[in-house]
Amino acid sequence: MTLALRAEGPFRLGAVVRSHGWFQTPPFAWDEPADVLSRVELLAGGPAAVRVTSAPGGAAVDPGRKLSAAEGEDLRRRAARMLQLDADLGGFGDALAFDPVLAADLADYGAGRVLAGTSLYEDVVKAVCATNTTWTQAVAAMARVASLDRSGAGAGGALVDPEAMLALGEDRLRAEGRVGYRAPFLLSIARAGADGELAALDAEAPGLDGAELERRLRALPGVGPATASYLCLLLGRYDRPGVDSATIRIAAARWFGGRKPSRAEVLAKVAPAGPFVGLALYWATVRAWQRDTGLEV
Repeated sequence: MTLALRAEGPFRLGAVVRSHGWFQTPPFAWDEPADVLSRVELLAGGPAAVRVTSAPGGAAVDPGRKLSAAEGEDLRRRAARMLQLDADLGGFGDALAFDPVLAADLADYGAGRVLAGTSLYEDVVKAVCATNTTWTQAVAAMARVASLDRSGAGAGGALVDPEAMLALGEDRLRAEGRVGYRAPFLLSIARAGADGELAALDAEAPGLDGAELERRLRALPGVGPATASYLCLLLGRYDRPGVDSATIRIAAARWFGGRKPSRAEVLAKVAPAGPFVGLALYWATVRAWQRDTGLEV
């Protein structure tokens, strides 16, 4: 049983997968030579070993087992969220006119969409784990937390679900997960996942004003301004630019001749991108990260 999913506009699986480091975190696995993205999803009837491949006009999703009709629709929704298949990026190229080199680069690369988790819960958990640390340490922390779950909720390598996260408790998250001060934040996020708060926000996001969406994300424990802007991108809202030290460093090299700009100067530089201002700033940063880490293809 393979699900055929169509993308809104041009789509390139590899460019979406490498759009940021989520593909390096559990439960994702990326087979570059085969062009296959895999992960285990916990569906109503149990775990499904999902494989995503390119297909004409979009992607093909093989769940690895027979699904009920309800499971099929659920997996279709999750995969579309993960790959941002419904994102309307028709004006993104024109929005990059302020930086023609970046515009040409991204057009050649097939970039625009940003790989997300299959739920807002997943994105917030990972974003908090990645706050105030190196990427290598963040990935290690996510893997440690995943390895702690023995409840069956993380069966076969699936993401630890909210109830299983709560069952781990703060002491184990600190001592064995080694997430430090983030432990109580992760438990609060798990509670918001368990009671449906995060699923409700995920569903409401397309209809919310950008400022309101950012405000509600910032109300989540452990989510600061830069993280909230980042989560907006994963929700397909591209008008909330996030500026942090890494962004400023890359902007200095790209647009300011090596001089460290102010936050206001960075925002002014990308302001012509209008509704894609956050996405433009993000991809300028990501392309530099890809070149630095050898992920550019």
